[in-house]
Amino acid sequence: MVFIKNYLKSLRIRQWVKNLFIFAPILFSLNFTNIEYLRNSVLAFLLFSIIAGNIYVLNDIIDRKKDIYHPKKKYRPIASGSLKVLPALVFSFFILIIALSAGFFFNKGFFIIALIYVVINFLYSIYMKNIAIFDVFIIAIGFVLRVMIGGKINSIYLSPWLFIVTFLLALFLGLVKRRQELVSGERDGWSSTRISLKNYSLPLIDQLISITTSATLISYIIYVLNPDIQNYFHTKDLYLTVPFVIFGIFRYLFLTYIKEKGENPEEVIFSDLPFLINLILWVGVFVILIYK
Repeated sequence: MVFIKNYLKSLRIRQWVKNLFIFAPILFSLNFTNIEYLRNSVLAFLLFSIIAGNIYVLNDIIDRKKDIYHPKKKYRPIASGSLKVLPALVFSFFILIIALSAGFFFNKGFFIIALIYVVINFLYSIYMKNIAIFDVFIIAIGFVLRVMIGGKINSIYLSPWLFIVTFLLALFLGLVKRRQELVSGERDGWSSTRISLKNYSLPLIDQLISITTSATLISYIIYVLNPDIQNYFHTKDLYLTVPFVIFGIFRYLFLTYIKEKGENPEEVIFSDLPFLINLILWVGVFVILIYK
């Protein structure tokens, strides 16, 4: 029972909020009320969450000797020793194989994309996360793959602009995460244990964040003003959602630079009421405009 409890904790269930990107295609395709599409998306969300969760377990196993020097990660079951490496590795690999097999029978497209995600993140865990810039690109690609899954399982065509906005937004979140890791690492004295952080500096990351912030906002504005998108949604009023996007990004920057949050995106979403309300309002206004 203790093993299962620590294993479930290692799955980082709270971070499964990232997998909600799987629902983006049915929201942006005017099929959010389609029961079959919703069912497929829920199944894909659960399967992918199990897959991604077990990748977290494998990553914790690989990083366990470094995590013991991190003020928060040292309390993770594997780093703390409450979850033994060999049983965790065997059980996690077993569950991962089951989830991928279920994904294969569920939807071949899902299986291929999920397998690509597993391979990329395994390579990320053992080496790629040590390569500056490339590491945050891998994080961003992971979000794009989530959106691709949402489209593939329901055979939904997705605008290239949706992929661009998703990639840039995820790149923004990844850079903010690196910035906060660098700040807290230097403050608490554990940054030397992370090779990836040695390749960054605050001026560099701040400049990259400025670039991705601008690129994300411009891409979203182009998306909602695109005549093809307006014709598809039968409305020219999508520009009304722009203020919510601007506020969300600005608020996230405020929480990063002033409140020193941002290392964990899910923490920002659940802990900051203004950000959460703005997110709900953005989704609500967008849905009203495209479904009216």
